[in-house]
Amino acid sequence: MAGVFQSAKRQLRVFPIALALMAAFWGTANAEEPFDPGKVTGPEIQAYRDAYVPREYPAPARLWFYADVAVVAGLLLSGTWLVRTNRPVRWISAQLAMALLYLGLIRGGCICPVGATANVLLGLARPELIGLATLALFLVPLIAALFSGRIFCGTVCPLGAVQQLLSKKRPRAVPVSLHRILLALPVVVLLATAATVWMGFGFLPCKLDPYTPLFFQGHAGVQKLAAWMAAGYAEPHWIVAGSAPAWGMLAAALIAGWFIPRIFCRYVCPYGVLLGMLAVVGFWRREIDAEACVQCELCVTNCPVQAIQPSQDGKTLKLSSYQCVQCGSCSRICKRQSILRKMPVESTAACTPTAKSKRSIFPSRT
Repeated sequence: MAGVFQSAKRQLRVFPIALALMAAFWGTANAEEPFDPGKVTGPEIQAYRDAYVPREYPAPARLWFYADVAVVAGLLLSGTWLVRTNRPVRWISAQLAMALLYLGLIRGGCICPVGATANVLLGLARPELIGLATLALFLVPLIAALFSGRIFCGTVCPLGAVQQLLSKKRPRAVPVSLHRILLALPVVVLLATAATVWMGFGFLPCKLDPYTPLFFQGHAGVQKLAAWMAAGYAEPHWIVAGSAPAWGMLAAALIAGWFIPRIFCRYVCPYGVLLGMLAVVGFWRREIDAEACVQCELCVTNCPVQAIQPSQDGKTLKLSSYQCVQCGSCSRICKRQSILRKMPVESTAACTPTAKSKRSIFPSRT
């Protein structure tokens, strides 16, 4: 009897295995053949296949690239005209507002040579990683700096636009000794940017940019509006771009920039180092006419980047082309019209209170 029970147990153990094998065989035998569009036949379908001609559509990114380069080049040309003809500062502010709208809000602030600096530095080590758009947006403002100084900073850059439009009319000067020390920080940031990208630690300028949440928020709003207009549907909830620390960093930068104009441009931006170096050796710059200047120092107190400083002896004023962002404030405020342009540059400008008056080549405008 015990042998019978053991034999029954063995059969019960084999039964589930046999059942599973039968189910698998049955499923394989009755499985439907997968759908293959290529095997669908019919006169209409065959006629469509015979008449079909593949089309090549341009990539949207390339179309945006052409638009971005055209906008940046157009703003640089317009800014050069505004600066060289000494147009009112409100005209330059209007152009900065347009640059902020397109480059900052519509395009999300990513069309920016500041971030492109890290891309180009990475391309020095790995050229295959740098794109044509990045290289073009990096080089065009540098070429413009040779002929018009830091025109990009004063009339095109969306970061500069935020800082200039949201600052006091009468800037608060940083102590000269501290200002000279802080001018070394952008050089350090530029070197650190090269080190971080080559070591694979990311893009340092993008991490230091405090205005990213503002640009991303504007870009998200524009995309939501475009989606609603195109398809009649958009995300019903309010979109918040960026984290709480990022918005806190933005608030701190806006508060600091209200009292100290262009604080990011002066003491952080690595791209400004390259623009300033080319402006120094370029073909056009602002200078102070020594014979017309009476050393009232109105230009000193109104320069947002403290590019005009008294000399050590206190008898002359010097204008630094490296720091000047071509905002036009000094030319507007100078009642003697002593802010000149020189092409080419021969020496550092200076002015003395005892020199004779000389007519400026800038027309008088208000």
